[in-house]
Amino acid sequence: MPGARPTRAERSAQTRSELLAAAERRFFVHGYHGTTLDDIADEAGYTKGAVYSTFKSKAGLFLALFDEVMERRLEELRELLDPHDDDASRLRALAERPADERNTQFLLLAIEFWTHAAREPAVLEQFSTRYRRFREGLAALGPQDSSLGSERWAIVTLALANGIALERLIDPGGVPGDLMAAVQARIARA
Repeated sequence: MPGARPTRAERSAQTRSELLAAAERRFFVHGYHGTTLDDIADEAGYTKGAVYSTFKSKAGLFLALFDEVMERRLEELRELLDPHDDDASRLRALAERPADERNTQFLLLAIEFWTHAAREPAVLEQFSTRYRRFREGLAALGPQDSSLGSERWAIVTLALANGIALERLIDPGGVPGDLMAAVQARIARA
């Protein structure tokens, strides 16, 4: 029937989705501290009250965005790794994946939020819980026969990927393109 009105749950889901999309655009351009809830609400076409009603706080909005971005990243990794049958080829595929500028920008945003959350224990705990969930998801996709074990491999891989991304920001031409592949190859051989 034409013109059927969306249910309250459908409207809430649409509002949430539109606010998250606006938050992602604003945070990526202006950072966590450079973005206000008014900016996000205006861009999405809602009031600041709609943001508070949906997410309770700016930190709550960021954490919801973090969940969404990390789930997308895990899905991209699943798609990259699924065609490979053995740990060595999976590690090669992961290591040879080109650096993604959006991932680097999100890393900077996450670091900015992390430093903010470090001063608010309850927010830091929420952020830590989400980060651990992402790391567990990565571990499930990683090598199962690594001498490190899958969880330690995920920790090392995230630390390496984050560190390389920061090094590239500081000195774009000074970081060899094959560095991640070389380290992952050594991990696979260990």
